Amino acid sequence: MTSINLEIFTDDPTEQAALRAYWLLAEDSETWEQTVAEIRDQLGLTQQQMTRVIREGAEVCLPEVVCPTCGKAAVATNRTNFAELRRLGNVLCASCKAIAQEEKAQQEAARTAARYQALAETFPIHHVNTPDPQEMTLFTAVALHALFSDPAVEDEGLTTPAKIWPKDRPWAPARLRVDFERRLLRADPLVMMAHPDSHHAAFVWEEDTPTGSFYLGDVSYYLLGAPSDLPARSVPVLRELNRIFREGPWPTAWHDQWIALWDELALAHASAYLDMKLGEHHLDMKQGDGTLTALADALATFSLGQVFNFIYRAAKDSAAYYQRGGVNKRQAANSTVGRISAAADRARANGWEIKSFGRPWNLPMSAIDEVFFSKVMWQADMMQTVSREANPPLHAWGPPEAAPTPVASWPADERPDDRPDERPDYSDDDITDCAECGRQIYGSGLCKVCQEL
Repeated sequence: MTSINLEIFTDDPTEQAALRAYWLLAEDSETWEQTVAEIRDQLGLTQQQMTRVIREGAEVCLPEVVCPTCGKAAVATNRTNFAELRRLGNVLCASCKAIAQEEKAQQEAARTAARYQALAETFPIHHVNTPDPQEMTLFTAVALHALFSDPAVEDEGLTTPAKIWPKDRPWAPARLRVDFERRLLRADPLVMMAHPDSHHAAFVWEEDTPTGSFYLGDVSYYLLGAPSDLPARSVPVLRELNRIFREGPWPTAWHDQWIALWDELALAHASAYLDMKLGEHHLDMKQGDGTLTALADALATFSLGQVFNFIYRAAKDSAAYYQRGGVNKRQAANSTVGRISAAADRARANGWEIKSFGRPWNLPMSAIDEVFFSKVMWQADMMQTVSREANPPLHAWGPPEAAPTPVASWPADERPDDRPDERPDYSDDDITDCAECGRQIYGSGLCKVCQEL
């Protein structure tokens, strides 16, 4: 049983009566003698007046409930607080709780400072030569540009952790983010390293000692370079990358790398669209190598927008298949892959013209997509283009005399991976249509493909 010590501060008889009635326990010492509504009606007080009197008119102490630190009796502010104090028993008073919280915060701050000191020793800032874009792979150049062109880098020279980029413009497609970050981190030559000022929870610890490992997506990176000013390191690298993307020529190795990166990004978008469309029909499927192989096969012949068409119809048919009964959701979802492959095979065999879908608003392009397709490949709409029919911009080969003759489609075994020795000095006025197939060519007569046929 808990007793109540009531000390009244008001001289008003009505308020005194209200306070005594409010804090009067029934004979069982568990319930109250009167309800608040009964007290108000009996004394003619409004709800606002009653609330003010309870809050300001008295102090209520519980002698049996004391603070274990200072021994001070607990003070109840109202009936609800009284029940809570009686249930909790001897707990810290407000003053002792504030002191304990402050001490805990100081201990945590000291521990955090010690952790950052340990991180600074385990992950020291390196001052080496600035990475040369001419020595980078195409993937490294694109991913690095997307990561360090983020405006946040201008202030501290540190990247935003890949996991917390905005959903409407992520750093990389969700399925590829971890793999892309790992590949960029292990680039040869090395281009970036984890910064010790990243949040300490981004690193792996054994008690309070860093193991030297960290969690991809949670850590911030800095660009390697000689300047001590980290924000200044990215300026010359981004400037040179922009010049290569805009004016060329590309490093020779990029001519063998762009189509693989195109296919990888397109496949990631097809995979994400498949998940999205199945989800709209409340179907779920774990995508494995077979699913990705089927999507890659369709993308080898059709544009991403056309593959979206196949996926949309296949998901819709799978939902109808489930609604007819006789199969569970997993079987219905798994049948989608076969439908996509069958639709692509029929369209390919019959030479059908497939309508190309546009990109839905809830499937945004990542920063890497924007850099690669817009800055590097100069593609106005990659949704409409098959990778095998695309060509790098003419400046990728450097001077006009070094560039190959552009055609609408290059046969797979004739893709111009190397720079030709000579090229006629054509202008846009020399573009005509092939007399046989209608492809745009330089000069007149038949295109190279029709000549061979």
